[in-house]
Amino acid sequence: MASTSQPSGGHLHFLFVRHGETQDNIERILQGWHDTRLTEKGQREAQVLAEKLRTQHIDAIYHSPLTRIIQTIEPFLPGRHNVQRYADPDLRGQGLGELEGGSYDLVDMSNPRSADGQPGVELFDDYVRRTKRAFARIVGAEAPQTGHKDRTVVIATHGCLEKTPSCDGFNPKFAVRGPNAYEVRWTDSDDVARMVVSEPAKLPMKDGVLDWSSISGQPFLIEQWGKKEKAI
Repeated sequence: MASTSQPSGGHLHFLFVRHGETQDNIERILQGWHDTRLTEKGQREAQVLAEKLRTQHIDAIYHSPLTRIIQTIEPFLPGRHNVQRYADPDLRGQGLGELEGGSYDLVDMSNPRSADGQPGVELFDDYVRRTKRAFARIVGAEAPQTGHKDRTVVIATHGCLEKTPSCDGFNPKFAVRGPNAYEVRWTDSDDVARMVVSEPAKLPMKDGVLDWSSISGQPFLIEQWGKKEKAI
C-alpha cells in the first residue's frame, strides 16, 4: 500500500555573521553608529568568511546599512544573483551617542550596560528590544516562505549576541543548545553562528511578525555559536 504521509516541511536556517576589523577597533575607539570602514585585515577576514560560505546556499541577507557590514558581506555576494538583500537600520549595534569616537576606556567593555545614562546613549535594554524586533520581523517574513524546502537566511550585524549573565533577558528560553553552541558574548569576525527552526510553520505570529510572548517550548536549535577557546 502506498504511503499516505505528507512530506515534512522545510527547515528555516539562520546564519549570523559580524563585521571584520576596522581602524577604530585597532585604536580602541567606540564606534556605535559611526560609519567606519574595514582595515586590510578586516577585508581578509571578510574573504575568510566568504570562503566558509562558498558552498552554502543562501536565500536572503538582512544586514545593517553601515559600511563595515556592507564590506563584510560583499565578498560572498558574487554569483548569488537571486539572493534577496534587505538593509535594516535596526540591525545596527548599540547607539553610543556622545561616546562615539571616544576611547574604550570610557566604558567597562565587559559590561554592556556600562554606557547607560551617558549623553545620547541608547540604553542597552532598548538596544536588545530593537534587535528582538528586527529578528521577529525577519522570522515573520521568512518562515512562510519555507514550504517543503529548507530556507537559509544570513543576518549580518555588529555583534552576534547570544547569552552571558550580563546579557540576561535577550533570549527567552526558546532555543536548545547543540554541543557546539559555546557561550560567548560576541562571535569572532570570521565565525558563522548557526541557528535552525525545524517547524517554522508552527511559530506563533502576530501581525506578520514572530510573537515572542507566545513562544512555547524551544523551537530553535542553536547549532553553532562562537569558538570553544572563547567559551566562558
